[in-house]
Amino acid sequence: MALVAAVVLVLAGAGLAIALGGEGGGSNPDSSAGSSSTTEQADSRPAPAQVVPVSGLSASEQIDQVLLAGIDGSKVDEEIVEQVGEHQLGGILVESENWPDREAGVKVVDGLRETAEEAGDVPPLIVAAQEGGRYRSLADLPPDRTELEVGDEGSPEEVTKWASESAAALRESGFDLNLFPVADVASLDSPLADRAFSDSTPLTTELTAAALRGCEEEELACAPLHFPGLGAANQDPSQAPAGVSLDAASLGQRDLPPFEAAFEEGAPAVVLSLAFYAAYSGTTPAALSPEVATGLLRERLGFEGVAITDDLNAGAISGSYEVGEAAVLALKAGADLIQISDPGDVEEARDAIAKALERGDLRPGRLAEAVERVLELKRELGLIEEPGGGSRSGS
Repeated sequence: MALVAAVVLVLAGAGLAIALGGEGGGSNPDSSAGSSSTTEQADSRPAPAQVVPVSGLSASEQIDQVLLAGIDGSKVDEEIVEQVGEHQLGGILVESENWPDREAGVKVVDGLRETAEEAGDVPPLIVAAQEGGRYRSLADLPPDRTELEVGDEGSPEEVTKWASESAAALRESGFDLNLFPVADVASLDSPLADRAFSDSTPLTTELTAAALRGCEEEELACAPLHFPGLGAANQDPSQAPAGVSLDAASLGQRDLPPFEAAFEEGAPAVVLSLAFYAAYSGTTPAALSPEVATGLLRERLGFEGVAITDDLNAGAISGSYEVGEAAVLALKAGADLIQISDPGDVEEARDAIAKALERGDLRPGRLAEAVERVLELKRELGLIEEPGGGSRSGS
């Protein structure tokens, strides 16, 4: 299916087209689906927006497209309308504070879409971080079990069903992308132990692929995390700087296979770890490291989808970098979508990227490449039209 097709980059000068119009010009991408469940999912996404040449995007609008931002509150108030209406954000992260329950949360998602449409913006990706059990931002949506709990059964079929049920609920609630599954090979003494399927590389690889198949069944984009593998980290980078001491050969044998399997299944995006890796830039977090985000991910493994940073508000970053500084370094390294959960830090990142462009520290071509990947994912999801008209998922 189109969602899992490899992302093909088209240089801006070659006439890449994107959406700016708020009123859809194409048909609903899922209108031909046969089941009632799929019909409900189709209604949760807007019709694809109109297309214009990429030259229609200013530098500031391109910057907005590479930002995945959190929002405050559990209703679409004036502050959120200003944030979403004035900036063409690449994505919006909906978290627990925005989701008191499903009824209120869906109103938030619908309000975000309506605000973006009224502003005439490129539709944002609506993003969740819904892993399972107590590791889910949306407490009244599945999955009820953690990865470790479902992984203990060792059944790929059960994992596909588990992931599919979660993906269906997210789609029906208006989400486009889930930061899921955790593809780390984590031993029982790892800080990520109960967030991961197993401490076995072969089993984690098999179950990661099975989870991606569940996402694919429901046409929800899913981004496995935390590349290139966080299972051997000495602590959780969400709390403090973390290191992985494995050499390149050991990391390749132990931690990379689940990600390779996810890419083979067609994962359209991946989340980059914030840990330090002795095998690569040992003093630079992976998401900020060209050796990882470009050398390993792109050049060695050939991944062409969207590379998303883990949250730059995490402890691994905040103790050593300003958010704006980290955002620029991540883009330079090869990341495409910069995740910032604290909406109060988004403007700092935006300004830092703009200044990096002005002084020549960030190449315009690198920014354009990142924007193109984000827009390609939106095409795959039917949020914007193909350059020739019509959405890819509806073809």
